[in-house]
Amino acid sequence: MTPPPDTATTEPVNVAWRLASVVTRSATAGDPAILSLNATGGIAESWSATRLVDEAARIAAGLAALGIQPGHRVAVLVPPGPRFFALMHGLLHVGAVMVLIDPGMGIKGLSACLKQADPVAFIGSPKALLARKLFGWCPKVRWVLRVGGFFPGVRSITRLPAGPAPAYHDGGPAGILFTSGSTGPAKGALYTQANFLAQCDALGRMLDIRPGENDLSTFPLFGLYAPLLGMRAIIPRMDFTRPGSANPAYLLQAIRSHQVDNLFGSPALLNRLLTHPGVAAGGLQRLKRVVSAGAPVPAPLLRRLAPHLARTAQVYTPYGATEALPVACIGSADILETTSQLTAQGKGTCVGWPAPGATVRILALQDSPLDPANPPRVLSPGEVGEIAVAGDQVTRSYFNRPDMDARHKLTLEGRLFHRMGDLGYLDSLGRIWFLGRKSQRVHTAAGDLPADAIESVALEEPGVSRAGLVGVGPPPDQKPVLAIEVTAGADADKVLASVRARLKACPATRAVKTVIRHKAIPVDKRHNSKIQREALTTHYNRVMR
Repeated sequence: MTPPPDTATTEPVNVAWRLASVVTRSATAGDPAILSLNATGGIAESWSATRLVDEAARIAAGLAALGIQPGHRVAVLVPPGPRFFALMHGLLHVGAVMVLIDPGMGIKGLSACLKQADPVAFIGSPKALLARKLFGWCPKVRWVLRVGGFFPGVRSITRLPAGPAPAYHDGGPAGILFTSGSTGPAKGALYTQANFLAQCDALGRMLDIRPGENDLSTFPLFGLYAPLLGMRAIIPRMDFTRPGSANPAYLLQAIRSHQVDNLFGSPALLNRLLTHPGVAAGGLQRLKRVVSAGAPVPAPLLRRLAPHLARTAQVYTPYGATEALPVACIGSADILETTSQLTAQGKGTCVGWPAPGATVRILALQDSPLDPANPPRVLSPGEVGEIAVAGDQVTRSYFNRPDMDARHKLTLEGRLFHRMGDLGYLDSLGRIWFLGRKSQRVHTAAGDLPADAIESVALEEPGVSRAGLVGVGPPPDQKPVLAIEVTAGADADKVLASVRARLKACPATRAVKTVIRHKAIPVDKRHNSKIQREALTTHYNRVMR
């Protein structure tokens, strides 16, 4: 195995170096560290941590021999698995900038992101390479490489030129991760090596992850951190762009067969799991924790899940964004014992205390462009404003989007803060409460209505699967309309009547008098959980005007 440069006077700020350092000190470096599962849940491929580090170093040497240098942007369109993670660490070793785009955003979205990133190299699966040919992606790249399978005329990363392993690049840009585009055009958050390391450290401390645990991640990027935290990464065979359609029997088998301790799943995936009788038969009892993110996790979902977990297990609901993660976290015990009662009264969703290393402020609402010389006022606990966060896990800029930097980044108290674009407030205990997206609040003559806080009240009603609040007409005189997706088999008329009664009885939601059944409320493509209110708004402004 290629050892880290222990003779260096200072440790390089480099993710791949951190991995090599962790593996060098580990007594279990030869044990399986990444398992890729096949369609039946068996092991398709198994790599040790030592093999991962050695392969990453070989890839780094080959890329450097080709001419890829620190700062070069490299588009990576490869399905998750051991070679994907080895490639990521190889690129991080060299100091290249990985361009990572969620394939769930579709061909149009992928094309726009690739054009914006303007990479010098394209590394993809045969499927991605075919798409590049068909859609004309990245015509001016200098290098095109293949991971897995076969594609004519394209060199495999298993056949890179030999050469000495380069020095671990110290700091600097390391990745461009694109937002989902669910609330506007996708933007590329520019990650540094330090951002990745801070994110990993915060997640490990926040979730109390212990070496030797087994992680089944249905969100592939978490697999980058699992070996760094001493976990075994188990990569299921599934369509990662459609977690809400995952096969629950397959996932339950994987949890049982591979003794999974940690499960990451979006709310849509957890709902999907709960449809399987194996859950009631104890299929989740061995889990130490469940981590769910990508959208607010409704309290009714946590209530349904809690009886099926071990007494000591919790569901953790980290809050954050592509540009800043994690920002905060809370466990299901606190939610179900204390905060969910307030959520049901329209007070918003408690997302917990700030994560390790995160500093959170609530800023006075401002829709107009920022004036750097006159930043928004910092609000006191209980006052509603925009959530902003500073910390080492917070990205400092977008790639080639100074307009977005001006809108979302500001200097406050001598530090760089990222404006989350979310409405919220701090309570007297220092916990953060999320009310909804700032851009999605409904502007009525009686005042603004935050979407998520209103929807959470409706979600308390049995038979409500999803809810989406939109405004019909021009602000500031919009009519609030609440779309309800009814659970299959429920009496829709009774559910809607009960929702109307619940809204009328709650002071925070009385202004919402129009409740309409919507057959299938649109959700985001990344986690299948976040309500696409822009699409709903367009629809109801067309049919109700």
